[in-house]
Amino acid sequence: MPTFGKTGGCNQPAVWLVEGYSGSGQDEDAMSLDRTVYACERHRETAEDRWLRGLAPEILPARERPLHWCGQFTDYDPEAGG
Repeated sequence: MPTFGKTGGCNQPAVWLVEGYSGSGQDEDAMSLDRTVYACERHRETAEDRWLRGLAPEILPARERPLHWCGQFTDYDPEAGG
């Protein structure tokens, strides 16, 4: 069951959706989406480097609607990552 939360203290609207994947990376079927984190422009690198907890990142533009805030995350597999 997914868990939701917020990391960091930023309250800016998110412009990036940073997805975190685990797996071998040899093919797409071997990868698993384990965490998503929204980030503002200033925290994009922080989201990739720290908020994904070592998962392989994929960066996408965040949708304008519904509006998300920097640091909002969803863990699909809380055991994945460091």
